[in-house]
Amino acid sequence: MKGKARKALVVGGGMAGLEAALKIGQAGHEVILVEKEANLGGTALLLSSTFPKWQDPLEKLNLKLEQLKKLPAVEVYTNTEISSCTPNGSGYSLTLRNNLTGEETGVEAQAAVLATGFDYFDARKYGEYGYGTYPGVMISIEFEEMLREWKKGLKREKAPGAVAFIKCVGSRDRIKGYPYCSKICCMYTARQAGMFKELFPQASCYVFYMDYRAAGKDYEEFVRSVMEEKEVRYVRGRPAKVLPYGGKLMVRSEDTLMGVPIEVEVDLVVLAAAAVPKKETLELAKSFAAATNQHGFLEPVDGFTAKAGTRVFFAGGCGFPTDSAGAQQQGAAAAAEVIALFNQD
Repeated sequence: MKGKARKALVVGGGMAGLEAALKIGQAGHEVILVEKEANLGGTALLLSSTFPKWQDPLEKLNLKLEQLKKLPAVEVYTNTEISSCTPNGSGYSLTLRNNLTGEETGVEAQAAVLATGFDYFDARKYGEYGYGTYPGVMISIEFEEMLREWKKGLKREKAPGAVAFIKCVGSRDRIKGYPYCSKICCMYTARQAGMFKELFPQASCYVFYMDYRAAGKDYEEFVRSVMEEKEVRYVRGRPAKVLPYGGKLMVRSEDTLMGVPIEVEVDLVVLAAAAVPKKETLELAKSFAAATNQHGFLEPVDGFTAKAGTRVFFAGGCGFPTDSAGAQQQGAAAAAEVIALFNQD
C-alpha cells in the first residue's frame, strides 16, 4: 500500500460515524461516509436535549457538519447502503446502492468503521403495558417527538396533565427481554421527565423504577436535580399493569420503599425500551467478519479498543448503548486505530 492513497469506509452518519470520519479525514486520509437515511445525524436529529447539561443536540451536530464541509476528502453518500463486501487482501471491495435510485457504485477501502447505532426492543412483548394496543402508550424515542414540538411552542394545548415513565422494559429481564442493563435508559428517562416538568410545571410526572444507575460525571447530580428541583416523583416498583380508565390510563404498581400498592391516573405512559442491535449491524458483521457478543453487539478483539476484525473497527451504539458524548469518544478511538493501521501499511 506504500505510495497509494489510504481510504476508509465509515458506515453510519450519527455522532460516532461523523467523529470517526472527521478524525480520519483531518489526518489526511480519504473517507467514504455511508448513511442509509436522507440526512446525517442519526439519533441526534430526534432528541430534544441532552444530559447532563440540557444542551440542544442540534448545536453540536451542526458544528460537526460544518467541520465535515471543510474536508473535501470525505465523500458522503446518503440514502445509501452496502449491497456487497468482499475482502481483497489490502482492504475491501464494496458495492454501494442508492435506496432511492437503485444506482450502484463500486468503491475500494483499506479499512472500515461500523457505526450503525442501536435499535429498540419490541415493547409489545409486555402485553400488560398495552404498547401497540392502548392509545397513549409509547416508547421513549416516540415521546421525544412530542418534547421537540412542545419545546418549539407547538401543540401545547394538547399537552398531558400527567405522564408515567416505566423503566427497564426489556432490559434486565431474562424471560421477556435481555439480561443486560441498557446503560442509558435511567439518564434519558430523567432528562425526559425533567424536561416535561420544566415545560409544564403544573403537570404530574412519575418515574417507576427498580433502581436507577447514574454512573457518569455529573449524572447523579442530574438525576437528583430532576427529583428535587423539577419535582418528578420517583416510585420504586415495577408496574404490574397499565389499563384504560375513563379515557386515561391507570398504572398499577407497588411502592416497595413504602410497602404499599399504588395506582396513578395518567394521560401518557412512556416505556424505556431496551436497546438492541440493529439487524443491519448483524448483516454487516457477517460481511466484514467482525466479532460480536452473544447478543449481537460488535465486540473488540483482544488487545484493541475498537477493532472487531481484520481492518474493521466500530464505534457507538453498535458496540453497546452509549450517550452522545460517549459515541463521539468512541468514534475518535476508532479513527485513531484506523490512522495507526494506515501509518503501519
